[in-house]
Amino acid sequence: MNGADTGNGSRSEVDQALKTARIVCVAIVAAVLLYAGVAWWLVRSEAVAAVDPGTANLLRQVFVAVMLIGVLGWMVIWGRARTPAPSTDARPEVELRQGPRGVVGKLITAYAFLEAVGLVGATVHLLARSPGVLLTGVAIVLLGAALSYPREEWFERFLHHRPA
Repeated sequence: MNGADTGNGSRSEVDQALKTARIVCVAIVAAVLLYAGVAWWLVRSEAVAAVDPGTANLLRQVFVAVMLIGVLGWMVIWGRARTPAPSTDARPEVELRQGPRGVVGKLITAYAFLEAVGLVGATVHLLARSPGVLLTGVAIVLLGAALSYPREEWFERFLHHRPA
């Protein structure tokens, strides 16, 4: 096994993990903004017919459910990415075995929760003509990405500890 496979936390591995996490964060925000822009344009050009009012109300309720689950899921996973889990305080080798790539995996999962909120919000706007839902979904993605944009200190803990 080489050093990258053992999660030894070399400077290059930490730098690569941080770079990867930042690229994923920006890519997810860009994807949501692009899709939201397309949905907005399609509504404005009347290229897609609106659904009936009953279905529109149901879609708004679905958005609220996805928003709640998405924000809560993002908060939990983001918290786990930033700091070691309580179970690893007594056994730090569990987290160190995953290394910086474990943080990247958690952040990707957290961003997926945010992305779902933005994509569902844009789709509901497209079908139900709900600009408030579109703006809420995009705002949640932007705020969440800004708050959870990967920081170096989340990864540097792997430089100070080496697995036995």
